Amino acid sequence: MNSVEISNRDSYIDVIKGIGIVSIVIGHASWDIDLLGHTYHVGVFVYLYHLAIFFFCSGYLYKDSVKDYWGFVAKKLSGLYKPFIFYTFIYLMLRNFFVSIGIIDGAKFGKEDYLIALTNMLTFNGISELLSAFWFLPVLFFAICIFATIQLITDSVPYIKLKESIRIIVFIFFGIIGLYSIENHFGLLYNMQIAYLMVPIIAMGHYFARYKDRIQKYINIIGLILSIGLLVWVVESEIGMIELIQFSIINVWAFYPVTLCGIYFCLCLGKVISKNIQLKKVFSLLGRKSFDIMAMHFLAFKAVDFVVCHLLGKMDALSLFPHSFNELWPVYYFAGIVFPIIVNSIWVRMKKFFRYDMGGKNIEVIKENKRVRTGKN
Repeated sequence: MNSVEISNRDSYIDVIKGIGIVSIVIGHASWDIDLLGHTYHVGVFVYLYHLAIFFFCSGYLYKDSVKDYWGFVAKKLSGLYKPFIFYTFIYLMLRNFFVSIGIIDGAKFGKEDYLIALTNMLTFNGISELLSAFWFLPVLFFAICIFATIQLITDSVPYIKLKESIRIIVFIFFGIIGLYSIENHFGLLYNMQIAYLMVPIIAMGHYFARYKDRIQKYINIIGLILSIGLLVWVVESEIGMIELIQFSIINVWAFYPVTLCGIYFCLCLGKVISKNIQLKKVFSLLGRKSFDIMAMHFLAFKAVDFVVCHLLGKMDALSLFPHSFNELWPVYYFAGIVFPIIVNSIWVRMKKFFRYDMGGKNIEVIKENKRVRTGKN
């Protein structure tokens, strides 16, 4: 990504995505934390919003100017499918090595296993183990495509109020389908029951972007405190939890209000963070690298376990997933966030290095000069 693309990004939404990916790492690294004689259910807390916030951000970034539907679908598929293929292929190539050193519990893959895994990869079906978080990607793709379909089909409705009313009714309809499917444990292909559930969340993000100037005054420190209080009450009251892949949504009446409260918490926290330049830079970076962190944070956890298990001689704990030592949650937080960024940075530098030809000239510069000489743009 060049400097122009970065400057054109909405840094606030990057901060929100940064909060989302940090929440994912927290949820996977520490379900409960025992501290000063009290147990904090941090996993249950972040699960109330940690995936929904990414759907909200996708809706926020959707532009009403989209007219080329298939071009939009192709762009979204490219943005999610290509890195999905990249990380899944690398993981499959390294999987037997991971088994041999003990960080994955299971048998090594044979030819049949690889054929099945590669077929799943090509058909956008995630594999488990260290890339188990990738189940979320095809769900995000199909949910945003459903939203875009609704937007474009209703675009020809002549009256704005009628158009928006129809859209809202359809969004609610998909939400009801999602609630019904999950409540009845309908495990649909590509987890489409979750995609249906997330369509209204995407719509909320889109409407927030449209009316942000009017809503911003309600995004503040008071809202942050109130939303934390409500979410903590939900957690401590033990009325249920949200774990979408396990068909858990508290109940059909509470899911959307609680999820919306979690999103509001992220928006308020993002605004507070954005007031500090250094924190804003950090969380904005995490938001831009959220895909890489999602792909590698489990590997980072197991890298920590590999070192600690060897140092302590507790090799029987090495294959535990997603991590081996509950008390090392601060280390997992740090490794789960920093390790993927370091690996990604090395990869980016390698790509830049190989863009230079033998004479030391940048290939991209050569192409640009050629376009200038030929009058192409």
